[in-house]
Amino acid sequence: MAKENKSVKNFPNLRFPGFEGEWRFTNLGNCAYSFEYGMNASAIKFDGENRYIRITDIDEASSKYKPEFPVSPNGQLLDKYLVSENDILFARTGASTGKSYLYHKDDGKLYFAGFLIRAKIKEEFNSYFVFTQTKTIHYYKWVQLMSMRSGQPGINLQEYACYSFHIPSKKEQDKIASFLLFVDERIQTQKKIIEDTRKMKLNLLHNLFTQNFRISKQYISKWEEKTLGDISAILMGQSPDSSAYNTDEKGLPLIQGNADIVHRFSEPRQFTNQITKTCDIGDIILTVRAPVGYVAKSKHFACIGRGVCAIKSNEKSDSEFIYQFLLYFENKWSSFEQGSTFTSVNSSDIKTIKINVPAIEEQREIAQFLKTFDEKINLETELLAQYENQKKYLLQNLFV
Repeated sequence: MAKENKSVKNFPNLRFPGFEGEWRFTNLGNCAYSFEYGMNASAIKFDGENRYIRITDIDEASSKYKPEFPVSPNGQLLDKYLVSENDILFARTGASTGKSYLYHKDDGKLYFAGFLIRAKIKEEFNSYFVFTQTKTIHYYKWVQLMSMRSGQPGINLQEYACYSFHIPSKKEQDKIASFLLFVDERIQTQKKIIEDTRKMKLNLLHNLFTQNFRISKQYISKWEEKTLGDISAILMGQSPDSSAYNTDEKGLPLIQGNADIVHRFSEPRQFTNQITKTCDIGDIILTVRAPVGYVAKSKHFACIGRGVCAIKSNEKSDSEFIYQFLLYFENKWSSFEQGSTFTSVNSSDIKTIKINVPAIEEQREIAQFLKTFDEKINLETELLAQYENQKKYLLQNLFV
């Protein structure tokens, strides 16, 4: 069992007014009535009532139960395997060791699986406060250390019970938990805003490019069927020798594939002083090797490797219109992919993609309309990042 370090201050950097004194040293075992392993049962089709939570049913980002594809446990349904209020589940093996989940009544009748451990938190502790201890750097380091000791990822029931941390009075626990719950709810609301905006944008892409409706009644001319090669210049990338790669900013930035794209914009990881093929700022970047068809915009005059191509509009087209079309087309690339283990598309595949195009004026209006949704999503995503960074700061400073 870990011992308290008397040289370290036992109170947090940030504290709500009205609370004083040091926090006491405790462990998870002192906070729980019991620890149990889950039921060893296979999953079957959801019966409409009894849900089964496994490690994979806990969302990596939010630590919440994923209800989209529920399953039921196969076998005898014993009450001792039911998850209830104030229960925390821990993953005990595999790459997800340390993953945690706090039961919420909205998750319904929930049985927990054998690769999970349940801690039943006592009423004299705030279960959300205890659960939040599993989101700290201190906890992540402990999980890593325990896995290193055993030689493989895995923490058993007794080891979880020995996880130690500092804890204040129940009243201060409640205050901190209430505040962090508010922050969590704001983060979830922000994610919902982004998700809803993306769904709306996808719906608009489909309806505009299938011509279910027009952007304005002033446009009456028919759209013409073209190929992507008719309305743009497509330049396939060519990789330089790896010996020319560098991180000293010698030569040009190198865009090789999906790993050099962040939030739909180029973010090269390295440079090359052997220049093969290049793209300009504002060019459309399309990945041509797995994952095929991911589309972005270049922020750089850069060298492009064989994993991407650069697309430039011509006098018949608007670049933003092509970009928005390729966003719409992203999930349709599977019919072009070649090979079973390493998928790719070639120049001919890309040039022969059929695209219906209106007059240039309508292209521009459609493009700018759709672009406003991208800007909205980017703005909301930046706001989400601020909220998540705020939570990280609070977790580092509201706890000892």
